[in-house]
Order: sequence, then C-alpha cells, then structure tokens
Amino acid sequence: MKKKEKATILIVDDNSANLIALESLLENEERVLLNASNGKDALKITLNRDIDLIVLDVQMPDMDGFEVAKILKSNKRTKDIPIIFASAERKEHKFIMKGFEEGAVDYLFKPLDPEVAKAKVAVLLKVQLQKKELIQKNLSLEKSELLINNSADIIGIINGTTFKIEEINNAFTTILGYSIDEAKETSLTFFLSNEDRTVIQKLSKQAKDRLSFETRIYCKNRSIKWLHWNVVVKYGMWFVNARDITEIKQVERIRNYLATVVKQSNDAIYIHNDEGKIISWNEGAEEIYGYSEKEAVKMNVWNIIPEYNLAETEEYIAKVFSGEKLHDIETKRITKHGKLIDVLFSASLILSAGDEKKAVAITERDITERKIADEKIKELNFNLQNNVVQLESTNKELESFSYSISHDLRAPLRGVDGYTKMLMEDHDEFLNEEGKRLLSNVRYNTKKMSDLIDNLLAFSKLGRKALQKGNINMNDLIEGVIIDINKTIKHNSEIKIGTLHPTIGDYSLINQVAFNLVSNAIKYSSKSNKPVVEITSQIINDEPVYSIKDNGVGFEMKYANKLFGVFQRLHTSEEFEGTGVGLAIVQRIINKHGGRIWVEAELNKGAVFSFTLPSK
Repeated sequence: MKKKEKATILIVDDNSANLIALESLLENEERVLLNASNGKDALKITLNRDIDLIVLDVQMPDMDGFEVAKILKSNKRTKDIPIIFASAERKEHKFIMKGFEEGAVDYLFKPLDPEVAKAKVAVLLKVQLQKKELIQKNLSLEKSELLINNSADIIGIINGTTFKIEEINNAFTTILGYSIDEAKETSLTFFLSNEDRTVIQKLSKQAKDRLSFETRIYCKNRSIKWLHWNVVVKYGMWFVNARDITEIKQVERIRNYLATVVKQSNDAIYIHNDEGKIISWNEGAEEIYGYSEKEAVKMNVWNIIPEYNLAETEEYIAKVFSGEKLHDIETKRITKHGKLIDVLFSASLILSAGDEKKAVAITERDITERKIADEKIKELNFNLQNNVVQLESTNKELESFSYSISHDLRAPLRGVDGYTKMLMEDHDEFLNEEGKRLLSNVRYNTKKMSDLIDNLLAFSKLGRKALQKGNINMNDLIEGVIIDINKTIKHNSEIKIGTLHPTIGDYSLINQVAFNLVSNAIKYSSKSNKPVVEITSQIINDEPVYSIKDNGVGFEMKYANKLFGVFQRLHTSEEFEGTGVGLAIVQRIINKHGGRIWVEAELNKGAVFSFTLPSK
C-alpha cells in the first residue's frame, strides 16, 4: 500500500510567540510545519518546497502579507497554493477585501479561535490534497493515453457479448486504415472473415479471464492483415491488445513454401555434416540416386562419389567449410545401381543456432542426358552450317541463272519489237484493221515482257546488293517519291503525308519501297470517286512503323499471303496493269533490312500496307 503523504503547512509571522502558538495549534502527525519570520524567507521556502497551505500574517516589516501573496499568485509554480490571512490590526472591511483580491481563501482575526482555525485548516488541507491527487491522476491518465495512442499495437475495449468496439487507440487507424470514429460503436465482426467470426463467437462463450488467438482482418482498402490478440476478460468486457503479425505470417508462408520446393525439387538437395554423414535428403536426390531418404540418412556422402573423385571432392568440401560458396561445378557421381552420371555441383555452408554446428547444403542437377543432348546439338549445328553453305551456293547459282536468262531474253524481244514496228510503219497501207490490231498486241505484250524482265533483273540483283546504310529523313524521301510519281503517272489522288519518324537504311532501296507502295496505292484507288492516299508513321515497341493507306478496291484477307510472291496478283491486267513483282521486291528489301511488312484490307474498302525499319 502506498504510504500516505503528509501535508506541508508554512506559517509566516514576524512575532515568534505567534509562530509558536500557531505551530502548537496546527501540529499533528499527518502534517509537516515550516515557519518564516518575514516575506523574503517565506518566498524562498515556497519556491524550494512543496507547500500545501500558507497561514500568512498581514502586518510585517519590509514586505507585508499582501505583497507576499501577490508575488506567490503571479508565479506559475505557487499560484494554486491556498493562503489564509491572519491579522490582529487590519480588521477593517477594506483589508479583508484586499486579502481576497490577492488570492486568499480565508481571512482570520487574531487572537485566533482555536477550534475555528483548526477546522478551517483541516478542510482546506483536505481539499488541497484531493486536488493534488486529482492532478496526479489526470497526469497519469494523460501519460497512459499517450502511451496507448502511440503504441504500435492496437489497444482497446470491446463488449464481450456484442463485440462492439467501445474504445480503440490510433494504431487501429495506422494498421487498418479506419478512423477512430469509423471503428467505435462498430462490431469487431464487421472487420473479420466469416471463419474468424465463428472463432471469436466460440471464444466468447468460454469461461476464461484471458484469451489468446489470431485472426485475419480486412483493412479499409480491402487488403487483409493478420492480428495476434491477447485479451483480458473483466466485467463482461474484453480489454484487448492486438499485434500486426502479417509480415511474420508472410515469412512463415515463404519458409514453408521454400521447404516444400526443396523437398519436391527435381534437383538433388541434401545436407551432410563435417564428417560426411547425410542428415537431409530430398525427393530429387531419391529420384537421381535411387536411395530413399531412410536409406540415405544412414549413409555417408562418400558412398555416391567415385573413388577417383574422392580427393577432389574433399578439397571442395574443405573450401565450403571455410566459408566459400561453390556454384555449378561439373563432376561425376555414382547411383545406387552403380551407374556413373554427370552432375552440376553447388554447395554452401549452413550454421545451427549459436554457430555451434556446421553442415554443408548440396544442390546437384543430373546433367547426363543434357550432355548427350549437347553433343547431338553440336552435331546438328555442324550439319546445319554445312547446309547453310550449300544453300548460299545454290542461291548464288539461281541468281546467276536468273540474271543470265533475263539478260539473254532482252535481245530477241528487242528484235520482235523492232520488226513489228517496221511492219506497222513501212507497210501500213498493206495492213487491214485486224492486222494492225494484232501487231499492236504483239508490241504491247513485248513491252510487258520487257518490263517483267527488268523487274526480274532488279529482284535478282537485290540478293547480291550490299546495303549502304545511313540516316534517312522519311519526310524528305516521301516528298521526293511523290515528285517522281507525279512525273510518271497521271492521277487525281489526294496524298496526305503525316510527320514521319526518321530511320536507318539504304536510301535507294527504301526509296524503291516507298515508290512501289505509294504508286500501288494510287493505282488501286484510281477508280474511287475521291481517291485518297495517307502516309503515316508511329512508334510501336521502340521501332518505327510506316503505313500507306488507300481507299481503293481492297481485297479479301484470305488472299493476303499471295501478294508478296513473284508473279502473284489478285487483279487481272485488264483491271489494273502490273507484272506481279513489285511487292515481292518490296518484301525482299524490307527483309534485307531486318524489318517486317504486312497488309490489312477489306474488299471495296481499301488496303493498308505497313512495314517496320530499325531506328538504330
């Protein structure tokens, strides 16, 4: 039990006889009496001691009681000390009023009535001591409130029957996101899952004064946290302390997951001590070596190491026990059935609590099949390399053949065209209309054949031409292409050019790509009422994509794969002129630059040809 505190009374009087008389009157075992014969001494004592009551004489030399009281009431530390004035001379009403103005709680006349003085002092002391006790309790409560509200744990009071939250600290907001107002008067079950609601309802029916349990609880943002609850049950209320153990749960889950992964890993993972005794053996080790865990823990690690590898392995294990980590060292092992296998060997040191015991954790993957596969891959790569060399040689021969054929066809074609022209010019009067028509067809087809040969020659040259790459301003290139097209093709198409991203490539070849695609767009939209060709670009996956869109005849997408083949056309020559080589040339140029080309179209609604080129 706390020892009862004694009350301290300061008696101030310049008459020593009065001091003795007052001390005798007020003295008892529950009080400490101090005295001062003047105002200055009284102030010193009051500032240095904890005074509960002052009996102060009014009439004193140098500094009277009113002046002393005024100074005490102006000081923060002493302003609440009750003062009783006692006076033999100043009994007039004005002095009594002045005493009360200076903060006195009573004004007594000398000689004092002993019983009245004793009673008043006793009452005032009792009130003062109760006041001090209340202040101490309030201070203690404030400290407790600060501790509670600054606690990292949730602290509160919950109705043990309804689970309504009566009081809760700021940690509820910090951990779960709900404000105090949102939490108070709300049932704890509101924040719990159905499963955990059932748990606490069962616990509330147990006749225990202390409870401990874990629950999941929904945060305001609907995430879930784990809380560990300690509860004191009293007066039907739960006085709770709940700690956030979400991270601990996550670590446990990860640890359990890793243990499961290790146990079920296809790799051989095992642990042995410094004597080589195996103390842990997973399913992967069982699969690779053929020993069950029960068999393995009775074995020594040297049982699975070939004799000629023992010295090397001992060196490796010594390095690990000195703290070195080993990673992916290729070595040999022996299975239960005596089969020699290739493995990749990794190892690291693990320590028990207090570093008293050391062991080595080993990870080994069986790479026997992989080594066989590697040899096969090497053989396949060698054969592939030979095939590539042969293919390159064949391609060169085909290109040479194509060039020769195309070149050799030029002379007879020129002869056919020349003789036909001479017949039409020199013997015009001998030819009827049908003859003239037939000769015109010969010349037309000769021209068509010549164009086709030119395109074939261009196509064959692409395979031999080395790229001369440089920076290309695509807007400048397209503007030049439009000028060339306008010189060679009569059309009424509106051509719209967006801001085009720059690229890197062979300028002359990219110029040919642009010429072929734009002239195609003009050609196949020429029968529209208002033909429009749009040229744009955008960046997709860090590479520029260029698109040429028209509003022409289009085609069905099921035929799109035929467009980029040599001599492949989706329209007849009567509908639209062409040789069927232009798009094949475009694709070959784009492929040669490491880009891609594709088309999207719809019958009678136009087409969009798009291609990529490197930006670096």
